[in-house]
Amino acid sequence: MRHLLLSYSLIFFCIISATSQITKKVLFIGNSYTASNNLPSLVNNMAMSTGDVLIYDSNTPGGFRFINHASNTTTLNKINSDNWDYVTLQAQSQETSLSPSQMATELYPYAASLSNTIRANDVCSQPLFYMTWGRENGDAGNCAIRPWVCTYEGMDDAIKATYSLMADTNEAEVAPAGAVWRFIRTNHPSIDLYSSDGSHPSLAGSYAAACAFYTMIYKKDPTTITWNSSLSETLANTIKMAAKTIVFDTITNWDFTINQAMADYSEVITTDVVSFTNTSADFDSILWDFGDGTASTEINPVHTFLAIGNYSVSLTNTKCGKSNTKTKNISITNLSVAEFDIEGVSLFPNPAYNTLNIKLNKNYADLNILIFDISGKIVLEKTVQDVARLDLNVKSLSNGMYIIKMSADKDFYIKKILKSN
Repeated sequence: MRHLLLSYSLIFFCIISATSQITKKVLFIGNSYTASNNLPSLVNNMAMSTGDVLIYDSNTPGGFRFINHASNTTTLNKINSDNWDYVTLQAQSQETSLSPSQMATELYPYAASLSNTIRANDVCSQPLFYMTWGRENGDAGNCAIRPWVCTYEGMDDAIKATYSLMADTNEAEVAPAGAVWRFIRTNHPSIDLYSSDGSHPSLAGSYAAACAFYTMIYKKDPTTITWNSSLSETLANTIKMAAKTIVFDTITNWDFTINQAMADYSEVITTDVVSFTNTSADFDSILWDFGDGTASTEINPVHTFLAIGNYSVSLTNTKCGKSNTKTKNISITNLSVAEFDIEGVSLFPNPAYNTLNIKLNKNYADLNILIFDISGKIVLEKTVQDVARLDLNVKSLSNGMYIIKMSADKDFYIKKILKSN
């Protein structure tokens, strides 16, 4: 269920962000795998090529393990130096393929400690685990005591399982660089992802890792990246497509975070007036859609519906960049006043420019006119006497859609109008 709800929010997020500029602040914590080819800079260049912004810092001492970072003054100070959107966590290349008992004491507690430190600094800051890869021909130095690392495939399987477990346990996300490498090694074996030591990444290997990071950080399709570093266009496009297949197309598989923005509300209906109460536990921002063309950002709005009917009312909460929507059907069966004879009322032109001409079905002694914007705010109010028709000046209104409500005695009339230059 958690992944189902997450899927909906991520799909919504991906659609919204696909064409918009996004700014993210990311701290990269790791060692030489992160430092090789300056991985943070690669991600930054990718972001710039798509119109996005990356504000970043890093701490990547060679050979550092999580146990080192968890007590390192520089690491802790950098975590606490800003409200990061993400703090990436890259373990030492071999410690994620140790025996389960060894990792239980030497790895997992420090992954949890770093994750807790990250969130203690900012509740919305997410740990982003950097899933690395098996060595080109396995780990020969440890093969005798850990048989599963004797081959690339065995070592890579262990590393993938470890990072997935750490992300799940700490309710974090994964940048699955190792999974992208696995796909490339299987489907494009001519691409050399390794440097000469068979462990660290070549430029192509770092570019593949950067594509995984870009996709998880911005939740965007990596094939939109136009910056190829010094790689050929063909090679860069092959890597980007691999990242799209493995990361973007299955993005919920790499996100183990909890959506804190669970939306819920109650309502009390009194004729055509509905009082809404937001009963959600937590949120940074909210948006009500009343299903009649109007909306509100009030926490507990009171809304008047202007016509009998069924309305799909939704409340969307956002917390830590994730959204959740609660929708209910609200039935309005009675109105406070009766309707005008609709056939005897006309508004023209629609769209209106400077003047809206109003023709009524009869002469009214006192006619009250209200115009609402789409948020439900009254933007024009006028009362006239003894009229059957009038010219309403709407020149001051901005272009867009509005709702006009006219009432007299026990009659009223509503209609959507457009204002245009």
